[in-house]
Amino acid sequence: MITMLPNGDLVRNVLFGDEGVCTTLRTDALVIDMSTIHPLQTDALIREMNQKGFSMMDVPVGRTSDHAVAGTLLLLAGGTPAQVERATPVLMAMGNELVNAGGPGMGIRVKLINNYMSIALNSLSAEAATLCEALGLSFDVALKLMSGTPAGKGHFTTSWPNKVLKGDLTPAFMIDLAHKDLGIALNAASREVYNQARAAGRGRQDWTAILEQVRTSAGLTPKAAQ
Repeated sequence: MITMLPNGDLVRNVLFGDEGVCTTLRTDALVIDMSTIHPLQTDALIREMNQKGFSMMDVPVGRTSDHAVAGTLLLLAGGTPAQVERATPVLMAMGNELVNAGGPGMGIRVKLINNYMSIALNSLSAEAATLCEALGLSFDVALKLMSGTPAGKGHFTTSWPNKVLKGDLTPAFMIDLAHKDLGIALNAASREVYNQARAAGRGRQDWTAILEQVRTSAGLTPKAAQ
């Protein structure tokens, strides 16, 4: 049995409400919650299901609605090895890549951490692209440079494995220098861009519209159709 609902209260009601699934659910069934909810809610639901003699795992998804239609979602499986093995054939009907997140409740955790970083980087990327334009720098030049540096490739796979993750903090690029460079850049960059975008009525647009919001804030003419 699969649930994919907007919040944890709805998941709980579907499972444990007056006409909830658990009133007729067989004890040999596997419940797969694919909702994006708070990890502590996921933990509580799994714990309560176990106490009632039921089996439950979390498998939130990654990628977009287009991938859902195409059946190419990224599946983030939080469950026991037996649960993951049992669920995989069903899950792969919805996606083309499954990540075993390491145990019950870990699927939602890795999704939220990934989304946190991705959403924050989207805002930063929009600010950097607008800063290129405002300073008269060709974005193509910046794109070529940053595609080969930690700015574009990410620190998780570039600078961190070579330094902090192996316990080496000898300076290749000092925090003092990073602080200085960041201060210079912030003087020319926009802030609180997501608040500005929502206030401008963009809350229901695609998240890449953040670029248009930053460009508008910088006094540049929007390129995309509204």
